[in-house]
Amino acid sequence: MAKKYVRENVPLSRFGVLVAQLESIVASSSQQPPEALLCFDLLSDLISAIDEEPKESILLWQRKCEDALYSLLILGARRPVRHLASVAMARIISKGDTISIYSRASTLQGFLSDGKRSEPQRLAGAAQCLGELYHLFGRRITSGLLETTIIATKLMKFHEEFVRLEALHMLQNALEGSGGSAASSAYTEAFRLIMRFAVGDKSFIVRIAAARCLRAFANIGGPGLGAGEFDNSASYCVKVLDDPVSSVRDAFAEALGALVALGMNPEAQVQPKGKGHVTPTKKLEGGLQRYLVLPFVKASGVRLKNIRIGLTFSWVFFLQAIRLKYLHPDSELQNFALQIMDMLRADSSVDAQALACVLYILRVGVTDQMTEPTQRSFLVLLGKQLQSPDLSPFMAVAALRTLSYTLKTLGEVPLEFKEVLDNTVVAAMSHSSQLVRIEAALTLRALAEVDPTCVGGLVSYGVTTLNALRENVSFEKGSNLRVELDSLHGQAAVLAALVSISPKLPLGYPARLPRSVLEVSKKMLLESSRNPVAATVEKEAGWLLLSSLLASMPKEELEDEVFDILSLWASLFSGNPEHQIKQTGDLSSSIW
Repeated sequence: MAKKYVRENVPLSRFGVLVAQLESIVASSSQQPPEALLCFDLLSDLISAIDEEPKESILLWQRKCEDALYSLLILGARRPVRHLASVAMARIISKGDTISIYSRASTLQGFLSDGKRSEPQRLAGAAQCLGELYHLFGRRITSGLLETTIIATKLMKFHEEFVRLEALHMLQNALEGSGGSAASSAYTEAFRLIMRFAVGDKSFIVRIAAARCLRAFANIGGPGLGAGEFDNSASYCVKVLDDPVSSVRDAFAEALGALVALGMNPEAQVQPKGKGHVTPTKKLEGGLQRYLVLPFVKASGVRLKNIRIGLTFSWVFFLQAIRLKYLHPDSELQNFALQIMDMLRADSSVDAQALACVLYILRVGVTDQMTEPTQRSFLVLLGKQLQSPDLSPFMAVAALRTLSYTLKTLGEVPLEFKEVLDNTVVAAMSHSSQLVRIEAALTLRALAEVDPTCVGGLVSYGVTTLNALRENVSFEKGSNLRVELDSLHGQAAVLAALVSISPKLPLGYPARLPRSVLEVSKKMLLESSRNPVAATVEKEAGWLLLSSLLASMPKEELEDEVFDILSLWASLFSGNPEHQIKQTGDLSSSIW
């Protein structure tokens, strides 16, 4: 207990005046309940004064201040007031004589143990204050964790939502403050409370608090958690990811990521004191597949998207914990990247949302956490993935989009990546999937943004290749024709992408670019193949190039060609539009 430092004839400081005012409010509470706004302003000033006051002055008034704050809390103050009172209590003990932490914690525990259901506001105030003390001094009062957990269990039986919420906030602070150094029975009781009463509470804000308690358990090393407890808690987190409330899903997603990360790091798992039989910690084998990969791949039902988004957040929290908390080298993130992309292997269950989720994980969880040297090697790894024969189209799109983002993040094109460029990104321009071809074009556009010196070479290569492909499709048949048409479409997409970005490049664009692209687009529109299937693809590619040119280039570049450009629409407006649309649609279905 704090020593009695108050003496007579000591001049009042600002802090002393505020304490005296607080005592006056508490003393008159029997005649008039404390006004919430007045208490809020007074406590705000008191906290500022504690920070500014020298320790000697704090010691003079510490005991009186603690008593007044305690009295205010057990009067049943509203949440904003009891929050400030709890913060002030912790601050004054921290800056003054810290020995009083033991008596204050014991007093609060006694009040909570004896509390009645008829006084929920008073119990909520005491619980919030005890939680704040655990937050700052948890390592010094670990011996009381079991009693605190028992108190939390008692408070969870109250009908009032705010009491149950404060009970879990207190438990979370107590777990984080103790840091895994208390007796095993305390953690066993705490885990039982969370899983038996808290996670299934009817109130969504209480369920959120329960998820944060689970996350706190993981963050302090999961003291006392065996394989069964890990599986129960992680499986429940996955199950809750279809909860109708988004904030509940987010909270359990974070808890799931923290639990899986702990399971993958057995050396960080804590064995609490007083446990008779010490079970050796083991790595959670197959944890990634069981809790993060398979639920993502097998997600179904009306809340399919909610489950995927929740698992996406879990992946990111897991990867951030692996890197920031458990300090794994960033090179390991590359291995996780391959597992993440593998979730797109089953094309039948993949859609745009699944692709977006995987791209988010690869960007936030993987690329953004890598250092520059690792990003360089990651580019090469992604390139080699594009050469894999069993790569699904969605996996290829994910690899190419991540390539683009990594190139922009890195700000340069590494030499080692240039060496594999032709066999990876350039080869993807001829892929059988239209999605992959378009993504390859966007990747080359990103490459041009990072390294503008390559634009001229890429444009020349594209124009030459397009002219050669036009000649090839005129006499190819069957599967060979399909391959040539895919290549033609891919090359046109790349040229269109380069045209769209060229005016924005710091080095400008080659002077011959507008005219050469316009010429090749005119040829494809006016001199298309006699084969109707090939002609449809050529015209689509021609319109793609022309639209990109008109949308991107300054009008001065094309002033001399205005009449020729307008004449390209003549055939479309002169015929029967319905017949034209039907014929094009029929041919398109036979191509793609």
